[in-house]
Amino acid sequence: MKKNSPFFIAVLLLLSVSSSFSQAALNVSSGASLVTTGAVTIDYGGGTLTNNGNLNNSDGTLSFSGPVTVAGSNTINTKNFSLAHSGTSLLNNRISVTGALTISSGTLNANNNLTLVSNASGSAVIAPVLGSISGKVTVQRYIAQGRRAFRLLTPSVTTDDYISNNWKLSTHITGSTTGSNGFDTTTSGNPSLYTYNNQKSTGSGWASIANTNATNLNAMQGYLLLIRGDRTPSLISQASQPNMNAPITLSATGTVTTGTATFSSSTSPAPINNTSNSTTAGYSLIGNPYVNTVNWESLTKSGLTDAYIVWDSNMGTAENRGGYVAFSASTGSSNGASGVNKYIQPGQAFFVKNTTLGTAGSITFNESDKLGTNINNFYRTATPNLSRLELQVYQTSELALGAYPIDAAVTVFDSQFTNAIENGDVIKLSSGAENLSFFNSNVSLAIDARPQMATIDVLSVQLQQFQANKNYTFRTHFNNFDPASTPFLVDAYLNQYTALANTATTDIAFVTTADALSYSTNRFKIVFRNNALNNPDFNADNIVIYPNPVTNNQFNIALPSIITGEVTVKMINTIGQTLYQTKIEAQNTVTITPNSILTQGLYFVELTNQGKTSIKKIIIQ
Repeated sequence: MKKNSPFFIAVLLLLSVSSSFSQAALNVSSGASLVTTGAVTIDYGGGTLTNNGNLNNSDGTLSFSGPVTVAGSNTINTKNFSLAHSGTSLLNNRISVTGALTISSGTLNANNNLTLVSNASGSAVIAPVLGSISGKVTVQRYIAQGRRAFRLLTPSVTTDDYISNNWKLSTHITGSTTGSNGFDTTTSGNPSLYTYNNQKSTGSGWASIANTNATNLNAMQGYLLLIRGDRTPSLISQASQPNMNAPITLSATGTVTTGTATFSSSTSPAPINNTSNSTTAGYSLIGNPYVNTVNWESLTKSGLTDAYIVWDSNMGTAENRGGYVAFSASTGSSNGASGVNKYIQPGQAFFVKNTTLGTAGSITFNESDKLGTNINNFYRTATPNLSRLELQVYQTSELALGAYPIDAAVTVFDSQFTNAIENGDVIKLSSGAENLSFFNSNVSLAIDARPQMATIDVLSVQLQQFQANKNYTFRTHFNNFDPASTPFLVDAYLNQYTALANTATTDIAFVTTADALSYSTNRFKIVFRNNALNNPDFNADNIVIYPNPVTNNQFNIALPSIITGEVTVKMINTIGQTLYQTKIEAQNTVTITPNSILTQGLYFVELTNQGKTSIKKIIIQ
């Protein structure tokens, strides 16, 4: 229906009907309601839209196809809000959006009257902007009830008012024993809000906020904020609790970033690291500048590794309260039991790292990098396509409770990678507690990218800051591995090996004692034998080795009658070293006596005949 004269709503219920109003004064008067159900589009062609009653389009779209002035005293609620016109629409009354704000043309003067809502159901986003947005916007970030822990956040707006009038209205921010400088009082005075100064050459790069009454928030900057929960007065005086007391919604009001946003060594207040100091080691903390999800893989990057790193508060024990998780574009994988993947959420801050220490890179965000869709959770999961092993470590008592792991590391196999450190390999960023990594080329890796599996592959597991007299459990997850490959966990401390299921999860408990060797960095290895490389005509199932286990450094090999000619026999240990080799003429039974006494453990017997290879496992006792 179209009206060319002032149109007043007394009571109107629209059920899945799209309506348009052209050059009219649409007025929802006090006590009246304009309520829709379903995906209704209210297309307003220009004029004045006044809401003094209840205008609720919670599942639909409010569309301005001509310049509109929004007036009145009550908030307009809509799922989506779109503009497609020349000129300017002005908000003199509040509009609350839960879905997407889309500006195809024209200017929206938000005038501090637009709220982009974030709640348990999702977060409102700003779709790729082809017009412009002026004036202040309020952007929310819902944080579900979870660990009382730090989170890497960004406000999505640049404020012209202080932190105390924005984020601090929703949660405690501490840094004083007296309550000075706009902080909540604690007996310790420990700060709970930090930025990252990548120019620092001593200590760490973290720098606490000095005064919440004198510091604004910036949409380009990343922040580390301890989320205790809401501002319940008694909460701040209690001893530290493991979990938030309630979910919260952080809110910040300011100008949104639109158009191209580039981070470089000259960007303020979040420059890309240009120092060669080992303290910040080429890392920079930046924020997603957009109120939308962006795809890490599509962002324009120069001089930076292909991985970004976040702090996931779900990782670790209640004492750890989180851990670093990396996502690598080359491997399409993160390094842990985390939802972190290629999608960087609105309100999310993250670390990037220079490819070359001391040489600043750059990263550019474009409107075309936005996904333009509503986000239903802070992190989303992805299924990797490469052959991928995720090794997790838990406190054994917490594994039984379904808790998150203390830490995790990942290795992937693909022909695009080599054994050198390169794109796809992600250096481990220490969390300060127990750290688990793979060790390759003298580098600790959160993600170890390797070429296609060879006949024998060895992954060196590195334990860092593991503690004495504790019960831990490894858990392995394999994806896209050939079932013919046979992985083992080798425990050098106990001289034991455990077969790992490469099509299922395997749990392996281990204990540390007062003996430092029980938690040494190199206690464990994972060894692969790739049986898929064997020739099926020379099948290991047709070859028998006995006795097995071997007790007197001698064993027999029973060969099928189809094998003729020369057979090469090798004994190989779990790290791929050939310890014994001989050549024999094929016969029904041959006896092998290595020329040195082999130590107790697992070995592989590799037999090669006429270019065909077969592998058997034996145990030396």
